[in-house]
Amino acid sequence: MNPEIEAHLRSLVNFPSPPGVATHIIELARDPDIEMGKVARALSMDSALATKILRIANSPLYAQRRKSDNLRQALVVLGLNATLTLALSFSLVKSLRTGRANGLDHAWYWRRALLAATAARALGDAMHQTLAEEIFLAGLLQDVGMLALDQAQPDLYRGREQLQRHHAALAEHERRVLQTDHAEIGAWLMRNWNLPERLHRAIALSHRPDPQPSEDPAAVFQRCVALSGPVADLFLLDPADRPFAETALAAERVLGLDKLSFGQVLGTVGAMIPETEAIFESDMLARQHPELILEQAREVLMLRSLHALREINHLRAAAESSSSRALELEEETRRDAMTGVYNRAHLDQVLMREFENSTRHRWPLSVAFADLDNFKSINDRYGHQAGDRILQATARILRGNTRETDIIARYGGEEFVIVLPATDAETAHSICERIVMAFQNTEHVIGAEHAQVTVSIGCATHGQETTFASAAEFVNAADQALYTAKLRGRNRSVPFDRRIPGALAALHG
Repeated sequence: MNPEIEAHLRSLVNFPSPPGVATHIIELARDPDIEMGKVARALSMDSALATKILRIANSPLYAQRRKSDNLRQALVVLGLNATLTLALSFSLVKSLRTGRANGLDHAWYWRRALLAATAARALGDAMHQTLAEEIFLAGLLQDVGMLALDQAQPDLYRGREQLQRHHAALAEHERRVLQTDHAEIGAWLMRNWNLPERLHRAIALSHRPDPQPSEDPAAVFQRCVALSGPVADLFLLDPADRPFAETALAAERVLGLDKLSFGQVLGTVGAMIPETEAIFESDMLARQHPELILEQAREVLMLRSLHALREINHLRAAAESSSSRALELEEETRRDAMTGVYNRAHLDQVLMREFENSTRHRWPLSVAFADLDNFKSINDRYGHQAGDRILQATARILRGNTRETDIIARYGGEEFVIVLPATDAETAHSICERIVMAFQNTEHVIGAEHAQVTVSIGCATHGQETTFASAAEFVNAADQALYTAKLRGRNRSVPFDRRIPGALAALHG
């Protein structure tokens, strides 16, 4: 560490000494002969702290059948070490949040700290770690060095609010200016506070986890903490900036968690947020909705391979840097001239390939038929130019409400097809419903008039409860579902159901 920074930190009044109640808890934790009664008496001296311990013992995080009515019962539920660790978390947060900010965005810092702590615990649970409370504390304190640096170097973060949203870039800024970063500072603080070595080691390595695979519990502990910050960012950043696939790849590489397990971790974090917010009296998501974040995560993680997104990015970069006219001409032959989406010929190739991949690898594949409900009447009334503009607007709506890996094609006339690779029925239905809603909320200006075009969608999924013998049969199923949507009144999406065709035939006959 830079000696000048260390000397400056030591000169600060409030660093590196923890508050009195936290110091007492640390002393209790270091006593090998500590008794439950002694811990209960110490905690009862701080009524707010005792209330938090009692609440967490009765929270869904511990799922006890029997309610803890007093502090002693809570200690039995939680255990001595867990209680002391949680008490230390509460007391440190209480004291550190009262500090005066210079350039650090304290609201953002604490939202990320609490989300990272929650993520660290969820990751620890997924990896069968037994030190749930300690991993929570390590996740909570991994960036505490930022609080110290903000006091020691008042201009370090000033005027850099956007940089504080990008954690890796912020650490690079610290190293460029100070030849150290907040992870190193935080580890130094933990050593000076006499906290366990596994805490300050996890904090020191929070930006650079060991790349070598290991099942050693200490290594897993450190990696859960290192990954917890990027997981927190998935809940905090703007939707377009959330790196779900990259973070899932890191979880696979660092912890061995497959994408399904990683998705479950995100669900656990989302479920834990309300209780953590209540216990720490903090608005962690600032009015964002966890369920919307988790839906976005599910859509990204349903890619047949997380490496697909990386390949797509490489291909896009290669295409952008290439000046080959041959590539441009080849792409042009795949596109519908009117709308810019793929044409029918390319759609047939994509459907055949994706159907074969789905069947071979046993991953789900969904396809949706979308048909504009009242397009013909508008086209007849206002002319073909107005109809062409509506078709172009339709392509924009479809692109804006599907994912980067989905394939949109014009099937013919006012009919479009969306191929949803590695997408289960639930996710496909969610996407189709979003498209229907987008059409309902869109008005088209035609001359001096406003017109609305609605859409009917039929969707089929291959590879789950329902399988199809061929790509043609699969596509026909989605078309049947579209016909069902039309019969039910249009302006809706309907999933394919094998039980329906007979009833439809009777109605049609």
